Amino acid sequence: MTLHEHTVQVIDRFVYVAADDVLAEPLLRELEQEYDARYGEFFGEKASAEIRRYPVEAFSPEQGGAFVLLLRGGVPIAGGAYKRFDERTAELKRIWTSSAHRRQGLARRVVAELEAEAVRRGYTRAYLTTGPRQPEAKHLYFQTGYTPLFDTTLDPEEVVVHGFAKSLDDVPLDVAGITTAHDASLAVRSLNPSNRSLSPSKGDDRSLSLSKGERRSDEPFDKLRERAVKVVPTRHWWRWVLSALVAFVVLQFVWSLVTNQQYEWNVFAEYFFSQSVLNSLGVTLGLTVVSVIGGFVLGAVLANFRLSKSPLLSGAAYAYIWFFRSVPLLVQILVWYNLGYLYPTLGLGTPFTTDFWLVEFSTTTLITAFAAATIGLTLHQAAYFAEIIRGGILSVDQGQLEASAALGLPRRVRFFRIILPQAARAILPNFFNEVIGLVKGTSVVFVVALPELFYTVQVIYNRNQRVIPLLLVAVVWYAIITTVLSIIQFYVERHYARGAHRELPPTPIQRATAWIKLQWARLGDETGDDPLAAEKNRRHDTVLGSGS
Repeated sequence: MTLHEHTVQVIDRFVYVAADDVLAEPLLRELEQEYDARYGEFFGEKASAEIRRYPVEAFSPEQGGAFVLLLRGGVPIAGGAYKRFDERTAELKRIWTSSAHRRQGLARRVVAELEAEAVRRGYTRAYLTTGPRQPEAKHLYFQTGYTPLFDTTLDPEEVVVHGFAKSLDDVPLDVAGITTAHDASLAVRSLNPSNRSLSPSKGDDRSLSLSKGERRSDEPFDKLRERAVKVVPTRHWWRWVLSALVAFVVLQFVWSLVTNQQYEWNVFAEYFFSQSVLNSLGVTLGLTVVSVIGGFVLGAVLANFRLSKSPLLSGAAYAYIWFFRSVPLLVQILVWYNLGYLYPTLGLGTPFTTDFWLVEFSTTTLITAFAAATIGLTLHQAAYFAEIIRGGILSVDQGQLEASAALGLPRRVRFFRIILPQAARAILPNFFNEVIGLVKGTSVVFVVALPELFYTVQVIYNRNQRVIPLLLVAVVWYAIITTVLSIIQFYVERHYARGAHRELPPTPIQRATAWIKLQWARLGDETGDDPLAAEKNRRHDTVLGSGS
């Protein structure tokens, strides 16, 4: 345990208060604002009305409830509550973490505390509901061992109300019983126009009796089904036609790859891992790495010069960027390679003279083909990197800089800890785009006879006249490098997305795992004698018609 974690454990404490306690007001107010921002009037009324749905007494110990706050240094940073659902079940509500203390596992700690308190009060299971636009809440309950009471293969807004339950003792959860109680509670609420809440009320006798495992008639669902809206998928005819055409073209191309002998795949396989090609691939990657590092460092300096208040620095940076974006890369490389025509010798000595009394070099010896290519690529890329970095810095709200300055943070800390991490989200896509372009741009150095990938392939097919298979060797290697860079880009961007998204975008592995789980779940659609599965499948094509 780190010192920070030990400190947090020491100063954090749970306190039980009344639902209208002044300490709970900031959390509940933030929760109301969050509900309204996410749902608007999705439920037929302001979503924040849910906060005022129940009387304060419903969360009091006298009526089988509890309201807990997690305090840090005396300040509430998270909280939650539960009320009586039935004599054996506590219904969790109001679980919330302050926006200033997210991603610390506080909600998980609140849920664990509520469960422990419920057990102390004699409850044997926990039940809760959440809405379709709270994926982080569903993730929390899945991670803490709750069983979903809905069809997880359906669209979240088709399910509307997502119920969860968990056994708090050693007895396995009665999924059928609690699901029936959950469904009946929703049906009763949806059929009662005077109360649009989708949560079960304390005095709902049907919820109480059904939760004890007494499976009642399906009358509430029959009435609800009469008012339900049939879900009919939109027919995207043109999308289907275009998809069919694209599939036809792709299949036709794949067929030609297999049947057209002119591709000469045997020649492709012979040279793909040949020593000369692999050596040239190393030269291409070396040029790319050196040029990216040098160009990015120089570009960062130029970007700061452009943002400087000094007219000399700003003007010099602007002139550099203007010049190197104006001159074609091929021309720049040729100029550097032939610099000896302009300056036969280079050295250090007396300024504004050619008296190089400190050190002197022959220009043609100093600037080799590799050096000319590296200098040209680096200076060329620096101009573009400078504008990318400058644009990323300018994309950060000025208020961030003003707020950090008002806190008295040093300029270095403000830039590297506050501005740069936020600017990275705007910089990274364009940066990787330039890197990928540079990998392919290295092919222009063939003009100085540098044996990079494209030049080597040219030499080979000029010798054996196997043009297409050798060009395919270059194409496939460039595609492999681009694919690797694209994967790296995805994970780097995902890392810097933490400050902008509640949930990070799923990785390809997570997408594949979710798809496999979905297909596996669909294999269990045969209901047999399972009344719970039958009820889920019967509601597969309907949504609640209550508008809540």
